[in-house]
Amino acid sequence: MQQEAGVPQHTGYIGNIGNISGSNNPTVVGSSAVNINYNFPMAGPGMGAPGPQQNQLAADQQAREQALDDKTLNEVAKMLGPNWTTLAFQLDFTMVQVQTIEKNFPGDITRQGLHMLVTWRNAQSTSVEQQRTTLCNALKKDGRANVAKFLQG
Repeated sequence: MQQEAGVPQHTGYIGNIGNISGSNNPTVVGSSAVNINYNFPMAGPGMGAPGPQQNQLAADQQAREQALDDKTLNEVAKMLGPNWTTLAFQLDFTMVQVQTIEKNFPGDITRQGLHMLVTWRNAQSTSVEQQRTTLCNALKKDGRANVAKFLQG
């Protein structure tokens, strides 16, 4: 294999399946089949780097997907305070589930609310957008439109 002028030659070891070397066209030695997935932007001869538009679209998508991350749900739990239980019932938690959460986190109202919200989020099979809508509707029914407005941005 010829090395291109000005292009660094990368070499590495892949577990117990063999060696890899090369730059734009790596060669795998000692294996019958290898799949390589690049999870980073490619740049170099013949490879355009992602432009600002692509990066912004990815950042926007990530922000939407993380709208109900633990940090956001913790802020919601703080806003709810001891009233997290009424929201739990709006989200179809049972009395036993609520009592279990209270028992597992005695005296820590914010942690109780956060645990309920994270449990609810993790049980959802809908999109993040649908989860946000469902949670906001439940908050409004519970008289917490201010918290729903916080979630909606």
